[in-house]
Amino acid sequence: MTIGAQFVPKRRDPAVDMNALRLRAKKEVAQNYSTSLMSNTKWRTLFKALETSGVDIKGIAVKFVGESQEWSPVFPILYPPHAYVDLWPLNVCPLVEIEWIEFRRIVVEKRPNNVPPALLPQDVDAIRAVIDATGKRFPIEVTEQGLRIVGHLK
Repeated sequence: MTIGAQFVPKRRDPAVDMNALRLRAKKEVAQNYSTSLMSNTKWRTLFKALETSGVDIKGIAVKFVGESQEWSPVFPILYPPHAYVDLWPLNVCPLVEIEWIEFRRIVVEKRPNNVPPALLPQDVDAIRAVIDATGKRFPIEVTEQGLRIVGHLK
């Protein structure tokens, strides 16, 4: 896994059927993952707690089911209806598509015009404290780079 992988937006036709996309992702999970550890409700609880906490989240890494690469969108914005999240600029996506998200100690911020990337420290301990304060049990892994919340296991 690389920090700050080259960001290439996930392309989706704006006329895509979101319900069909969600059902396709659920099928992918059922066929290729041994277990799911996060539900829509748990993802929304996590995102809402972090959003309202005031913790300075500089960036996240996200891996989607069925994809080999990770993405670096802005922090998720809860999106109605219940089963979706806005991961701009990747688009709105079903929560079931998230294999994992990771909060890294160092966030690599790409900059234009051949300017070297900025290395931004991120307080993963503060993020962990907010997550723990929800009182919910989240599937958290401590990695070399930070904290990972796992949605599905292979």
